[in-house]
Amino acid sequence: MPGSLRLGAVFGIEISIHVSWLVIAVLLTWSLATGWFSVLYPGWSPWAYWLTSVLAALLLFLSVLLHELAHSLVARRRGLPVKNITLFVFGGASNIEQEPSSPGIELQMTIVGPLTSLLIGGLCFLLLFAMRGPMAPLAAILSYLGLSNVVLGLFNLVPGFPLDGGRLLRSVIWKLTGNLRTATRAATLVGQMMAYFLILIGIWLFFGGNVLGGLWIGFIGWFLLSGAQSANAQVVLETMLKGVTVSEVMNRSPATVPATISLQKLVDDLLLPHGWRSAFVMQGDQFVGLITLGDIRHIPRDEWEQTPIGCVMIPLEQLHVVSGEQRLNAVLPLMVTRDVNQLPVVQDGRLVGVLSREDIVRFLEIRRGLGLDELGK
Repeated sequence: MPGSLRLGAVFGIEISIHVSWLVIAVLLTWSLATGWFSVLYPGWSPWAYWLTSVLAALLLFLSVLLHELAHSLVARRRGLPVKNITLFVFGGASNIEQEPSSPGIELQMTIVGPLTSLLIGGLCFLLLFAMRGPMAPLAAILSYLGLSNVVLGLFNLVPGFPLDGGRLLRSVIWKLTGNLRTATRAATLVGQMMAYFLILIGIWLFFGGNVLGGLWIGFIGWFLLSGAQSANAQVVLETMLKGVTVSEVMNRSPATVPATISLQKLVDDLLLPHGWRSAFVMQGDQFVGLITLGDIRHIPRDEWEQTPIGCVMIPLEQLHVVSGEQRLNAVLPLMVTRDVNQLPVVQDGRLVGVLSREDIVRFLEIRRGLGLDELGK
């Protein structure tokens, strides 16, 4: 996700923090120190309030991370690839690169998140109950974490897609109807209703004088609305492309150039006349790399005449390649997560085509024009 800072990896899953979460962490620490803890536990020193608040915020961060890790580990155990987890302004998101193959798998990977939060909350309350003696800061942290995790777990069970509760609702409807697209439509409709309700509540609170609370609830509603719409669009896309292979969509006549010609000849004879923005580089009949406008721009213009393409190109070893037999639904996440506009299609070491986003859009437009997208409903 753009604007994210990588922290490391847990069980092979990359963990990142979006910059928006850092802002919320600062605001949360400030509100705990000046509000929550100072009201519930009067008489502490200022340093005690701030130190307790920082620890509470960090442990809440860890709780959200465990919630998302639970989703990711179950998903990966059920054969779904998980690229990373990103913590952002509204909590966290596991980047599970494809939809589950059955309602049972979705139920398992979804329910484990809220259960993890409820379990953490319960353990905090048990530790708080078992404590003896004047340990006010620790008791305050346990009390806050217990309440926060219980609220997090219960809120995620609200049947509004893309919350966990919305995904649970989708799994039930999917099981009853046998149709993922129908289930997604129903779950996203409920999610959109929940989102509009929260937005209206936010507006009412805002104009009622609770500016901060109104803005916060309104933004949560907006987040749910955009999440529901994007999730529905993703499932519709996957349904339309179900069973489609790369070879059915790819361009079988990719733009190619020999590695030995100069950059000047490439620009004058091919790029400018044909409007190409890139070309695949060949050494004889062997595919060896890719040359783009950006690669050329980095070379001073007075050196273009003497510089062969092979010295500037991106070598094959650094490119992402696919085969014609791969499913398009399996390739799309690669194009999105790597921000790749086109992928060379290679068969037995030979370049047989190129798959671009434009090719996919054109394929979908033709299907829609023929009414074939109705078959996936």
